[in-house]
Amino acid sequence: MDISQRLKDCITNSQQKDKLDGFRSVLDDILSSTPLGPDQVQHLKDYVESVLDEQTGLVVSRQLLAEFIDLFDKRIKDNEIQKQLLLFAIERAQPRAVSFEEQLSQLREKLAGVYEAEEEFLEAAQVLQSIQLDSGHRAISDDYKLQVYIRIVQLLLEVDEPVPAETYLNRAALLQPTTEDFVLGLKFKLSQARILDAKRRFLEAASKYHELSYVSQIDEDERIQCLTAAVQCAVLAGAGPQRSRTLATLYKDERTHHLPSFPVLEKTYIERVIRSEQIAEFFSTLKPHHVAKLGDGTTVFDRAIREHNLLSASKIYNNITFDELASLLNVSSDKAEEIASQMITENRMVGSIDQLERLISFESGGAAHNERNGDSAITAAAAAANGTTQTNRRIEPSMLEISKWDSAIQTLCHDMDTIIASMNEKYPEYVANNFEAIA
Repeated sequence: MDISQRLKDCITNSQQKDKLDGFRSVLDDILSSTPLGPDQVQHLKDYVESVLDEQTGLVVSRQLLAEFIDLFDKRIKDNEIQKQLLLFAIERAQPRAVSFEEQLSQLREKLAGVYEAEEEFLEAAQVLQSIQLDSGHRAISDDYKLQVYIRIVQLLLEVDEPVPAETYLNRAALLQPTTEDFVLGLKFKLSQARILDAKRRFLEAASKYHELSYVSQIDEDERIQCLTAAVQCAVLAGAGPQRSRTLATLYKDERTHHLPSFPVLEKTYIERVIRSEQIAEFFSTLKPHHVAKLGDGTTVFDRAIREHNLLSASKIYNNITFDELASLLNVSSDKAEEIASQMITENRMVGSIDQLERLISFESGGAAHNERNGDSAITAAAAAANGTTQTNRRIEPSMLEISKWDSAIQTLCHDMDTIIASMNEKYPEYVANNFEAIA
């Protein structure tokens, strides 16, 4: 008896147990010949169609379809055949999606896995996006939803699609606090860092990557990758005080001293001018979006190095002509002026531009100086002790040195107060006799 006739007999069998045994027997016979050829693939499609026939019965159909899905991990291993059968099964089950909701989800997960193995990441993401996660017909755990969302995010990032990836990350963010799955939490944080990186929010990305590099549950190689990514993002960030703080944190992490990218990190941290021949090795490690073209024809990396070199020059020179700066940055004179004016305007560097003399003058201290009535934790404590509050204010260049002097005096006074308070705790009689005003 041929396969088609046996399948028809199974459909019309009125006994549920006999029906199940009949379908299983047919499936075993189809899979008995290996490797699977075109005839066997067609028989498997006929089998799926028969299982999904309304006369088979919903309970039997669900059970047989679930067993068929399990075969993809055991007996059906050829990727092309898997893809054909999964697409066919999804197409046939879709008209009865409400009845086969869970089975359709499993089929789509399997198909996404096949596409991912073939590095067709966008197709895999699109398959997962079609999984119904807000159904009212079955209970779906938050962990399962979170797992699917994060997997979609990771696949979209593989094809450099940060905008739709962020949409699914935002959905995952609503579920992430409820999960107790540590691995899912790590995948969420890594996806978050990669999206910040892809959207060129490099300082935030560097902070996330650096945080992940300390997680002991992650493999050593992956921790090093996170640390390397943190260094890359810090170097690529726009020059300025915030970047300097991030670079200092990474430079003081002894693990970075063993990275191939450490020479570039060191030069950026100590604010040395970086020449193009010194960055070839670092450039080769960058991701595609790090070297993507911007609107002016340059890359993110080019912009970061030019801004860094300009900030480094401000530490060396009191002033520099447009032409000399252009030679240093390897750009035109007009472009050099544009970069400098942008950094001064954005308060990332203190200076002034004389267009008549074609001269850029740098104020003392180089980088933008935002003072908080006392520029440290010490002066903050002193302000609290004096009953004053800290306020953010922009110091004019002409007042910068005076401000530094005032801050130094305030710090000295606070240190004296601290010493006397300590003495008062240990030698109260001595303080009472010698410091009457304090006692």
